[in-house]
Order: sequence, then C-alpha cells, then structure tokens
Amino acid sequence: MNFRSTLIIIILLVGLGITYFLFLHNSEQSSTEINKPRISEIYNLQPNEIQKIHIQYDNTDLQNIVIIKDPFSNWKITSPFITNADTKKINELISEFVNKQIKEKLEVTEYKKYGLEKPTIQIKLWTSQNGQPKTFSLGKKAINYSVYTKEATEDHIFLIESSALQDLSKSPNDIRDKSVLNFNPNSITQLHFVKPDEFICQKLDGIWKIIQPLNLDADSDLIDSMLTELHALKVSTFEVDGDIGTTLLDKYGMLNPITKLKVNRNDDSINLDIGSRVINSDPQTNNEEEYVYVRSSNIGGIYTVSNQIIKILNKTLLDIRDKRVIDFQREDTIKFEIELEQQKTTVIKLDDTWELQTSQKILADPQAVSDLLFGVDSLKAVSFITNPNDRLSIYGLNPPKMLLKFTIKGEDKPAILKVGKNATEDTVYVISEKTGEIATVKRGLIDKLYQSENWLSNKQVFHFKIDDPIRIFVKYQEVSTESNTRSFTLQLIEGNWRLTSPIKENANNEEIKAFLYRLIDLRIDEFLSKDSKKKYSITDNITGLNSPYIQIIIELQDEIYNLQIGNQDSKNRYYCRLKKHSGRIFLIDSDVISNLMIKLSWIRNQ
Repeated sequence: MNFRSTLIIIILLVGLGITYFLFLHNSEQSSTEINKPRISEIYNLQPNEIQKIHIQYDNTDLQNIVIIKDPFSNWKITSPFITNADTKKINELISEFVNKQIKEKLEVTEYKKYGLEKPTIQIKLWTSQNGQPKTFSLGKKAINYSVYTKEATEDHIFLIESSALQDLSKSPNDIRDKSVLNFNPNSITQLHFVKPDEFICQKLDGIWKIIQPLNLDADSDLIDSMLTELHALKVSTFEVDGDIGTTLLDKYGMLNPITKLKVNRNDDSINLDIGSRVINSDPQTNNEEEYVYVRSSNIGGIYTVSNQIIKILNKTLLDIRDKRVIDFQREDTIKFEIELEQQKTTVIKLDDTWELQTSQKILADPQAVSDLLFGVDSLKAVSFITNPNDRLSIYGLNPPKMLLKFTIKGEDKPAILKVGKNATEDTVYVISEKTGEIATVKRGLIDKLYQSENWLSNKQVFHFKIDDPIRIFVKYQEVSTESNTRSFTLQLIEGNWRLTSPIKENANNEEIKAFLYRLIDLRIDEFLSKDSKKKYSITDNITGLNSPYIQIIIELQDEIYNLQIGNQDSKNRYYCRLKKHSGRIFLIDSDVISNLMIKLSWIRNQ
C-alpha cells in the first residue's frame, strides 16, 4: 500500500470519527438525557399532591422556612412567621424541583466529600401533613452543572441540575404574598369604615347599601371599583413581622391610624389600618415616592404600600352614598316637561323620534334629548343639606325656579325634580319630590335646561332625502349695475333637473345633487328668540330677514321649505329662519353659508 492510499484511509477514518462525535454521539447523549428519570417519578412526588414543605439552609443569612397548604389549596408560611405565601411561586418552586432529572446514580460509602453530611440545602416534602416526608439533601456542586443530592432513606447519592440550589435559596419575603388584601373582590359582603367617617355598607342581592348610621343607597360602582383597586395593590416593603409592641405601633402611626377599615367575607373578616406616611427614595433614579405604613390582620406585621391606598380607602359617607338626585328609568321615558316661570316645554316620544309640543309641532334634536335624559339620570349631588330648613323658599324651591317632570311608561306618577336658586357660583339647589332631600348640583346641565326649547330643537334645517325635491328656487341679493338680484329656478322632469328660469335648458344633475346634499347636511349653530335675554331686541333691521341676503325654496310633493338668510352677527354668523317658523331665528356659520353660494354657470349642462 503506497503512501497516498494510506493518507486517504486516515482522512476517511478521521472524518468518520468527527461525524460520530458531532452527530451520532450527541444524538445518543440527547436520547439518554431525555430518558433520564425525574425525582417525581422515582419518589412518587406529584407537584399537586405536596401538602407541606420545610426548607433548611446551611447559610445562616437565610432563614429556614415552613410552608403549609390550606384546605383551599393556598400556601401559607408558618415559620419563621405566619403569613400568606405566593401560591403561584410555591407551586413553581415545587414543580421545578420534583421535575429535575436524575443525571447519574452514585454508590458511595462516605458523604463528607460530597457536602452531604452538612448539606447546603435540605428540603422536606410531605404528601400528607401527618405522614412521613421525603427528605432531600443538596451538597456540593459537581461537574457538568450538577449538584450532589441524597434522599434520607437511601444509601446512594445522585446528581441533579445545580440550578436547584438557586431555585430553593429563597427568603420568606421572596415567596410571601405581596397582596395588600388577599381576597376575591366579589366575595366581600360587608365593609365597616371606621375612620375618617364611621359607617357600614352591606351587599344585598348584588347591590351595595349603607345600613348604618343611615339607610341609604350606596354607589355600587364606586365600591366595586374601590375593591378591585385594593385587590390589585402590592406591598412595597415588609418592615416588621411577628409580635408588635406598643412602641412599634406608635412609631408606625398605628395607635392613631389615618384610616381604619374592616372587610367581611362570608367566613371571615380582615382588619386594615393605615398609619404614618414615609418617603422612599429610589437610589437609581433619585426619585422620591410617598408610601404609608399598613397593618392588616390577614398578612400580619407592618409593611409599606403606595399612598394610592389612601385615595382608595379614605372615603366619607358622602363619597360612598349614591349621589344621584333623581331616580328614573330614562330608557322607558315617554314624555318630559320643563316648566320655567313664563315658559313650559313639553317633549313626547313618537316611536323612534321625539317631538316638541309647541304651537307648531317640531322635531326635537335626538342628541340633545339623549344628553338631557342621561344628564339628569346621572346628575350627582355635590353636597346634601343635612339639616334643611322647612322653609323651602330659602333655597328657591318654593316655588321652584324650574320644575322637571319625567313620565315613565307603566308608571302612574312622573318623577319630579325641582330646581332652586344658586347655592354657589358653580352649584344650584335641587330637591327630588320622591326623597325630599335637598342637594346641590353642578350648574352645567341646569344652565342648558334653562334654554329648554332652543337647546332641544332639532338642529337640522331640512328634513328630506336626496330624491324628494321636485322644484328648487334660489335667489341671491347682489349689488350690480345690471341687476339687484340673481336668481334661478330648477324643475325635476322625468328624473332629470331642468333650468326653467332665467333660461330654459337641461341642468347639470351632479352639481344639483351636490347642492342638495349640502342642504341636507345644513345644521343650526344656535337658536335665538325675540324674548331672548339680550342687551338688544332682535328686530328685522338687525337680522336683515325682511330683505334676505339669500333665499332658498325647496318644494317637495307635500311640503315647501323656504330658508331665508339675512345679515351677519358680531361673530360673522348669519341670521336665518324658515318662513313657516318665522318666529324662530337661528344662526349658521358664515363658512357653511358660503358653501351654498353657487353660480348659474355651474349648474348649466355645458
């Protein structure tokens, strides 16, 4: 065999060797790793069956921990102090340990050199709290990221992943529950507010009521939101555990807490005290945040929580009570009335529309009606008059400045709200006829109600569809040496628009439709009236409506709209009116009016 042949054979053998170690060997090794048994399989330890855990450390900086599962499958720390554990974290800790693979089994006679006579960590796992545990000792680290491990009843030792050392090295604070109150918000049945006001709220058939010192409806949405926020709060730092003497209680402001609350569930109760404020600084950002010391009976000890907890719990009776001043079913309202000193506005529901019952019945603005009904239904008191004077006239409520009546479908009597005089610059007195309670409310909605008819009137000028008009007349006032006016007339003939004046010819249908669409979209900015409380009287000379700047007549099969547009006001809005409602003057923005100006040349079919 020559040298060349020998060299080729050597290269082939080397290649085969490399292939084996890179692929086949690793594949066999991976297969072996997959098939290695786990602690849970060898020692019959299923994570969900573990009932008690005891972890001991050789490192004196770590405290030995005992954790026990309660009947509800929640974990509790019982040593070095008693508190709730983070159940999710404990379940993860158990699962991580018992699912470790046993890499290798070693038959040995001495344990000292493996660090097992005085183990780094010893963990005891009970599947029955009254039975015998499985005890595992973790010693020194070995090669390939392993740690020597021994089960107490066996002579041999075995190797598992060394990550178990880190997984099990926990302080009580690492695994304790950091919830301020560990509860399901929906399970709370009673709240006893002790400070700053003392009152009791009871949940009855899913609705919160104040039962002491008065029987009142509570704001259920507010209480449910408060409980949800409280449930989401987490402890920032744990300050003191175990027994707390009077000195420490005084130090943390617990002898005279800012807020005291007792939370009752079906089977137990939790006391919560909020003590002194404390400023904590973040060394990384140098930001300062305010916290408060808190003590609760379910966690024990004293800990700090964001001062957000004060905003959540520092509630008065006024904060918690239902502050709606009138209770009625707005969705079932079929009629409402607004009575002022010299004016009465009545609005009734007709199928899906609302109609103002004036001398000339007109459509109401559906958005304004919706805003009114929702606004009154959700109108909340700023304050209640706790000891009202019997003389309602003092509050402007006898006779009232305004009377609101809401007729509900299926009910005999309307819901009535009386509005009195201003209590402050921003509030006004009101009284519900049903409750007889005098309250103050914000003036925003009330001021709109004083506009009554003008606010509620439909702001759409024209009410027709694009194919409804059959005749259009437009006249523009124009200063010209040739003519003082410019006008044209259009007639719909067999589905097409035709100019009939000042010339007779077919019109540009697309341009006419675009003009009609602008009319359909035309909306009123503001209604005025002749008796409106202005510094001046609205006359024809001011409005210019006696000689309109623009006049647009739209003729339908059964109705004629005649829109008159006059002068501009101080805000460059145009005074306008429909001739059939000549007493109802309104204003429209100048930019909108300019879009109604079209030239004859645009609509000619050229």
